[in-house]
Amino acid sequence: MSILQILEAIEGQSARTAKIALIEQNKGNKLFLDVLQAALNPYTNYHIRKIPDYEPKGGKTLDWALAELKKLSDRELTGHAGIEHLRNILSSVSAADAVVVSRIIGKDLRCGAGDGTTNVAIPGFIPTYPCLLARPYDEKNIKNITYPAYSQLKADGLRANAIVDGHKVTLCGRSGREIDLLGYMEKAMIQLASEFPWPVVFDGEFVVADESGKVIDRKTGNGIINKAIKGTISEGEAKMIRFQIWDAIPLAEFKDGKSVDTYKERFERLIQAVDGDPENWKPYWVIPYKTVGSLEEAVAHFEQLLAEGHEGTILKNYCALWEDSRSKHLVKMKSEKTCDLEIIGYNPGEGKFLGQVGSLICASSDRLVEVSISGFSDALRLDITKRIKELVGTIVEVMYNERISSKGKSTVDSLFLPRFNCFRDDKFVADSTNEIK
Repeated sequence: MSILQILEAIEGQSARTAKIALIEQNKGNKLFLDVLQAALNPYTNYHIRKIPDYEPKGGKTLDWALAELKKLSDRELTGHAGIEHLRNILSSVSAADAVVVSRIIGKDLRCGAGDGTTNVAIPGFIPTYPCLLARPYDEKNIKNITYPAYSQLKADGLRANAIVDGHKVTLCGRSGREIDLLGYMEKAMIQLASEFPWPVVFDGEFVVADESGKVIDRKTGNGIINKAIKGTISEGEAKMIRFQIWDAIPLAEFKDGKSVDTYKERFERLIQAVDGDPENWKPYWVIPYKTVGSLEEAVAHFEQLLAEGHEGTILKNYCALWEDSRSKHLVKMKSEKTCDLEIIGYNPGEGKFLGQVGSLICASSDRLVEVSISGFSDALRLDITKRIKELVGTIVEVMYNERISSKGKSTVDSLFLPRFNCFRDDKFVADSTNEIK
């Protein structure tokens, strides 16, 4: 069975357990494992989003193609030379292998098997990309905040990193998946990074600004940013992206998953670097913030931003380290609840929607919260129906009012008034039950 046939067999399964079983069944196939690593390893990017035209003539093997792709991931070949090299790879293998290479380049095997599903089948096989996360506001978590503390705007965009090592810049989302802004952010990031004595990772959020410089709503903005993940963004759209930065971590410490300096030290260094940049206009800024001396001041700042139309705030302790975890030193305050769930199946439509997907069955990573969501436009429902097999195993953001306890009736909780918000193309692992309040 060819690699493409294996991927198509996985894609053909609607249940995650069946996908996992097929991955386990093929884990003795070295070439299959190499393809999984090439496509899913968050530290491997090929810096080309659009597949060039090609005519597959065969003659070369998929093993050969994987070796040649390293010239792109190592940036031995870039720009037009990189595109021509990829065209040569695609033209030199069979049509089936060219499809596999194209999916590797897109960092999406299009079979509903991301790093989370793969690591269930083969524990620890795919490295996880580090990400510092905040805990939700509740009576227990808020007691971990000591004052004075930073109260920062909860950015309403897409989490992003800019990894700058010399003149090499990689823009990526929270899963490590590359975000291609067609070169419009790289020069500014190199210039900002020159203010730091070591290779640096800027941590923040990409948002989209209109012609007046005002940040547009998240749903519209993230739709544009997702085009940069898929490689379909236009030059005009790429120029609209702005980077709200709240941290700068040495690259070595980022890879280790923990910083040495406190957040106060890191944040003050970032503010000084941004203020010291000589350019008048920049496609980035430091996240809006306020120093608060008490919970009452923090709540007042939260209510102020809420009244201005923002989503909420993040409270951060001065002593917080950057770490690959959901830190007790960061607490998010927001009015509307959202969570990220994995699509594990679907319910068929009825009546008007007969023959289409009626609702998506979604669950937390530990399967202790499960819910069916709908609320799709007609166009979106048709798209979901067309792509349902490849969508199983991917992540969606769900808005809801409250979590509903099973109260002993079952082992699985639900959500009150759940509704679809957006696909999370930047994320491969759902929230766990402990993260859903």
